[in-house]
Amino acid sequence: MTPQPPYQDLLTRLLPPVSYRPDGPRLQAELASEGAALDRVQNSARQLVGAVTPQQAEAMLPDWERVCGLTPQSDATYQQRRQAVLAKLAETGGLSIPYFIRLAAGMGYKIQIEEPQPFRAGVNRVGDRLWPEDVIWHWRVTAFGSKIQPYQFRAGQSLAGEPLCAFGDPRLEELFNDLKPAHTLIRFAYQP
Repeated sequence: MTPQPPYQDLLTRLLPPVSYRPDGPRLQAELASEGAALDRVQNSARQLVGAVTPQQAEAMLPDWERVCGLTPQSDATYQQRRQAVLAKLAETGGLSIPYFIRLAAGMGYKIQIEEPQPFRAGVNRVGDRLWPEDVIWHWRVTAFGSKIQPYQFRAGQSLAGEPLCAFGDPRLEELFNDLKPAHTLIRFAYQP
């Protein structure tokens, strides 16, 4: 596919052959102005076509975040923000342990979820942990592997001005806290 010439050239070619002097300074200024406006519209249309999906949203990513109800942290990289949008779109709903494990796997985490139970005579033994009665409303998420997921700067996936490497991904905790049952409390732990 051959690249399209600038709109200024196209507009100049549309002039009647005898009626105008295409090299006139005023006409050239007007054609340059109108051509630049049409070039901007063309570029904007290309960006809009790419923003149909979050993978190529670029400048439209804040609109995806707004639609998904996400508020990015001020230091979040473009990759982190895009991954949060993709994770939000992948949500199918559910409150089961396998559902949360699949969600975390979609964000690149291998996790284990534990639901502690209070100490009960006849069930527990000497040496078992003594949990209070209200521990049934708590659950613990242990993320294995790297304690924090690094994001490397990548051409085409990152934006100018972002750090070359960013550590930390509070999105996992934010996502789980957003989706968990309201009467429960999650504690997060990270294992190497």
